[in-house]
Amino acid sequence: MSLYNDLKNSEISMLKKNHTHINAVFCFKKELDLFKGHFPGNPILPGIFQIEMVKYSLEKSFDTCLSIKSVKKTKFSNLIHPGETVCLDIMIDKKENSLFSVKAILRVSDTIAGKINMILIAK
Repeated sequence: MSLYNDLKNSEISMLKKNHTHINAVFCFKKELDLFKGHFPGNPILPGIFQIEMVKYSLEKSFDTCLSIKSVKKTKFSNLIHPGETVCLDIMIDKKENSLFSVKAILRVSDTIAGKINMILIAK
């Protein structure tokens, strides 16, 4: 299965509040290939997958293909395990030249699991 399909099949809801704010909710099943080897006996959602969650959410909300231009800062502060509901809060500053400056917060329950700041560009 592909990364995109894993994200699509794990999406619970997607709400584009306006052109500067998106809320998305995901839940990843333990059977997904992404958990195999990361880590055996204690599977956790890889950080790169968390970054891709943000990209996927923007692509779906703006109906466009994006490339990651740069990841300015990430902080993965708590582990995300299979079956946990992940709430993604994305603040967007759309710049000229099809650039998206993004700040995202990932939460599991009321606990911040990660923060991601990055720049994406429309293809």
